[in-house]
Amino acid sequence: MFRSTIAAAVSALFFGGAATAQEITLSAGTEGNQDGLYYATLTLLDEELRARTEGRVGLRIYPNQQLGDELSMIEGLRSGSLDIAVVGGANFATYVPQLQLFSVPYIFADYQVYRAAMAPDSPVWTLLEDQVAAAGLGISLKAPSTVGSRWVANSKGEISSPADMAKLAPRMRVQANPIESEVWSTYGASPVNLPMPEVVAAMRQGVVQAVENAPDVLFTYKLHEVANYISKTDHSFYVALVIASDTSLAKIPEDLRDEVEAAFDAAGQRLLDLSLKFQERAIEGLIKGGAVISEVDIPAFRAPLAAFYERVATEADAIDLLTAIRGL
Repeated sequence: MFRSTIAAAVSALFFGGAATAQEITLSAGTEGNQDGLYYATLTLLDEELRARTEGRVGLRIYPNQQLGDELSMIEGLRSGSLDIAVVGGANFATYVPQLQLFSVPYIFADYQVYRAAMAPDSPVWTLLEDQVAAAGLGISLKAPSTVGSRWVANSKGEISSPADMAKLAPRMRVQANPIESEVWSTYGASPVNLPMPEVVAAMRQGVVQAVENAPDVLFTYKLHEVANYISKTDHSFYVALVIASDTSLAKIPEDLRDEVEAAFDAAGQRLLDLSLKFQERAIEGLIKGGAVISEVDIPAFRAPLAAFYERVATEADAIDLLTAIRGL
């Protein structure tokens, strides 16, 4: 449940009367903990803001769902009770349907295409900015974030192919996105929607038996302790987003707005670079922690998805987005 009273107090304290005209502290929330890339995104943004505005704008960061889960924080941005949040593209697709396209595995041919798409001046990013604005949420898209390339972890056995997944038929945690549920059902899993911080407990209780996420997230949450079979599917170079309340952005003094925009751009690109180091560190940690890491038949995982791209793009009004991705 969204902690509206807390979030309102946060906004009033840090962006309201308690702050002077020269010092603005924006509230920024994430589901992630202090060891993960979402939190790192916000620390980089805080650093860039303070450097570029000579200390006049900064962040107070609230990790670990202190201000609610991602869907709750989106509502906080809409109401203006929260200033900035990092959210997964799959969850934000509940509000901006074009983002569902990123839930189809292997939408990016490789990491280079993904990085090109996330550049501030790319046609893909420009389309995303326009689509978020057109949704009429009172929210703006400001920068990319990520958790890295996503893999599959499960507690039942090794998975090297879709046939293995169909045989094991695990109950699998997915994000709040119908396309993700459909995709993993196609592979033979039974999707269950849960916030990521609840997955370890759900694994221990047998509510779910599998999860797909980046090695950094798997390691940060110690998923290998309850789901030590990990498959290198690399099915998604994950699109996460830094989004901000238009109400909050409008309060930024005009003489600082260009610097604030530059801070968002710089923090996003720095985070994408940092994500590669986080992934390497996490893989080493998973191996040392006893995880069984399997290579997979990626063409076999791609094959069932051939019809998904055009269909999802059509249903989500994302043909322009698909065309832009394919043009990179």
